[in-house]
Amino acid sequence: MPARPNPVEVLKQEKDGFDVLADLMRYSEGGDYAAIEAGDLEQRFKWFGVYRQKPNTGHFMLRLKIPGGQTDPAQLRGISELTERYARGFGDITTRQTIQLHWLRIEDIKPIFERLEAMGMSSQFACGDVPRNVIGCPLAGVLKDEIIDASQAVRAVADLYAQGEHEYSNLPRKYKSAVGGCSIHCHQPQINDFGLYGVRRANGETGYGLMVGGGLSSTPHFGQPLRAFVRPDQVLDVARAVAVLFRDHGYREKRTRARLKFLVADKGWQWTRDTIEGILGYELEHDDTLLHPPAVHSDHVGVGEQKDGRHYVGIPIERGRWTARDMAAIADLADRFSEGEKRIRLTGKQNALILDVPAENVQPLCAALDDAGLATQAHSLRTTLISCTGAEFCNLAVVETKARAGRVLRWLEGNTELDQPLMISFTGCPNACAQYQICDIGLTGIPARDASRPDENGKPSKVDGYNVTLGAGLGSDPKFGEVIAKKVLADRVHLSIKSLIDHYLAGRVDEEEAFRSWVARNEPEYLQKLIVEPTESATAEPLPA
Repeated sequence: MPARPNPVEVLKQEKDGFDVLADLMRYSEGGDYAAIEAGDLEQRFKWFGVYRQKPNTGHFMLRLKIPGGQTDPAQLRGISELTERYARGFGDITTRQTIQLHWLRIEDIKPIFERLEAMGMSSQFACGDVPRNVIGCPLAGVLKDEIIDASQAVRAVADLYAQGEHEYSNLPRKYKSAVGGCSIHCHQPQINDFGLYGVRRANGETGYGLMVGGGLSSTPHFGQPLRAFVRPDQVLDVARAVAVLFRDHGYREKRTRARLKFLVADKGWQWTRDTIEGILGYELEHDDTLLHPPAVHSDHVGVGEQKDGRHYVGIPIERGRWTARDMAAIADLADRFSEGEKRIRLTGKQNALILDVPAENVQPLCAALDDAGLATQAHSLRTTLISCTGAEFCNLAVVETKARAGRVLRWLEGNTELDQPLMISFTGCPNACAQYQICDIGLTGIPARDASRPDENGKPSKVDGYNVTLGAGLGSDPKFGEVIAKKVLADRVHLSIKSLIDHYLAGRVDEEEAFRSWVARNEPEYLQKLIVEPTESATAEPLPA
């Protein structure tokens, strides 16, 4: 019996997702949600960043395309105005350096798209079976010790995909790219389908190392090093070749296997490289030293000097959720205190940066940000705790994340001290939008039961819970985290996190020992005890979302 056709592939054969734009505008002009064809509503709208909000029937989420998180005051001010008018006054920064807006109606889409086009922005290929937003170092082009300036390369790769239109509009599934040149490889090339990271060779030549086939979700894979040195003038060729490899060779039969990581894992790095070189029509320079790049958990948020003598100022955005007022304030202050290009960057840790600030303006800018409720000096967790959208808006999430992450963050800020970076992720389902498998403490949503609160039948009530994952890290020795405790009650998980932090600070070898190293030195049973015991204590106080 022949295999049942993949229903999304059938939809794409009937009409390419890239061709839905005219229909989307027609639906928006009509303003009738009920008139939308099911295939357009459920799938094809995604090709232009439009997702229906299943928990909120009749409304949509819109994801923008902001390559490398690179924007400016005029664009951010425009997004603020759209947020205020159409999205109930708030939006979310994503881990791919872009912005999502919620609560949109079908009749809002056309005027929003027209405004985005006027601002030189787009949502084309923000979702769907296409190349997603290209990410990069948020300080590309200005960081003093960067290996290579990849700011234009990020833009060029994004333009390649967008201008290619139908060439890249029917991939087997989503496709994620990362292009960066900073010294700590903060753009995480190891977990992207296509990753280029900065390399400086012994003779001083700079270029990129190449990784292919990374990805998270429920079956995570690190990208495989192709042991190839990519010169700057080869970047676009290689970007196109890897996308074509996925398009022409990627699996399409089963939706769950339709990611590049499975093809590369099955075929191996040598086949992958040989196939890419066949598409290129030339060989890449071989270099066996180009394996996993060193990396740390950072997106450079803070205050620092740029290579041109001006400064950047980082702004922690609590768990990535900001208001239209916040956006407008940052845009206005960038206009007021920056000079030249007056650049603004969004980061992969859901924060924001104002660039191009003269030295004499740094303190006045920080003071003005403080006055706007956007303090630059904050507990380190405000910079490093991230969250996905969660069940409030996501079709796949099984627990709430954003509100709870905010409550937990504020509680931890008042109850813990921390002198080392610590990445914490609140993720609503195993799909890993908030990257729980590579964080120090990864929380994955799962239904749980609370015996202390019986339901009407006297049975433990159904509540939100989290599986707790520890020990992850990127870099030269990458490792995905391991589940140490399951179904920890969500309204008590703050106690688990505090317990882990307190015992880490008390038990580390010295002040330089990273959380990941401390976890590796301790037995899983001991770590599980640290997580579970505080939640079962008679004095445990729940923290509602």
